[in-house]
Amino acid sequence: MVVGARTGRASEQGDGGRWSALAAAVALTLLAAGSAGCSTANAATHPPVKPVAAAPPPKDDGKAAQGGVGGEAHSAALEQLRVAPITGRSDKQGSVVIPLPDAEHWTRVRFLTVKSLVGFRYGKDHHAIFAGFVTHVDDNDVQGACGKSFEQWAAPWVESFEVELEHDPPVAFTWSPPTPPKQPKKIAIVDVDPVRAKTATFFSRESYEAAWAAYPAWGDKACLILGVAIPVRDDPRRAREVRDRFVQEVFPKVTVTGLEEPKERY
Repeated sequence: MVVGARTGRASEQGDGGRWSALAAAVALTLLAAGSAGCSTANAATHPPVKPVAAAPPPKDDGKAAQGGVGGEAHSAALEQLRVAPITGRSDKQGSVVIPLPDAEHWTRVRFLTVKSLVGFRYGKDHHAIFAGFVTHVDDNDVQGACGKSFEQWAAPWVESFEVELEHDPPVAFTWSPPTPPKQPKKIAIVDVDPVRAKTATFFSRESYEAAWAAYPAWGDKACLILGVAIPVRDDPRRAREVRDRFVQEVFPKVTVTGLEEPKERY
């Protein structure tokens, strides 16, 4: 049994207007290399982090919400994500185990405007968003193929959302997908792109610290794309520290549990 996995009413709820915009922001912030309007990040200057006690968000009923604002509650939630222990959570099909900080306070949700393998939000005020998608390529052993497939998948969003992206230096790590019995262990290089995104939508204008990773997960054609987006609001440095924790401690430890691609999308 996967530690921390939950099902039930909260996991079945869709979400409304602004949550859809945030979901699209996840997709777009993941659309890094090759997008029009992208630029390379310069060193960002942020004000000092104000001391705040770490605190999880209030219990999330999983119903539609319009997101939150900045202030001490957002900073406290980010601090909780920055320091809390990491525990595994799975998608509803048990196909992927994702190590999340403060795992019990993430609520499984569905995106209104895009099908995904898994989606989580951290608090009803959307202190962070995590999403997983599946794409397909001719050969997922080709370095960069999974990332390019996601760029193509996400490209239509560019027509609807104005996004400015700044790139931090890319990160890479070795990772192993499930291996059939009596076959040698497969070693893949997973690329991670940390980005800073500014979105302008009908619903909101917001900045995010975000990152995405592309895994050759199932067989020789299916890719797993995982991404996190943290609204900056008025705490840019803490948001970036949370993003960097995902890059360093979450993405490299993702586990795919089986050889077969999961069938359902939500």
